[in-house]
Amino acid sequence: MKNQRKIRPNLTNYDVIEILEKELRESEKRIIQRTVFSIVAALFGLALFIYVFVNSHESTIKNYAAEAMKKAFETERAIHIIDEAAGTNFLEKRETP
Repeated sequence: MKNQRKIRPNLTNYDVIEILEKELRESEKRIIQRTVFSIVAALFGLALFIYVFVNSHESTIKNYAAEAMKKAFETERAIHIIDEAAGTNFLEKRETP
């Protein structure tokens, strides 16, 4: 408890309440500062975790994307082969408006 003024031997109720209110304000300030610091630290930690997680899985994501593109090209080629074999020329009809 930090007192700015000398404590008199005959404290009144008003003096005690004043001292307690000052202590409460100071403790609220400390609690708010610690809470804000904790929130900022948690957000920074979360951002750092996401950054590290994405960087560590970057090659896997690239492999998935490359594989998906390869399968899409193979599927498109297979559809063209089936369309030509069936003789429907469905794709050519669809492309021209």
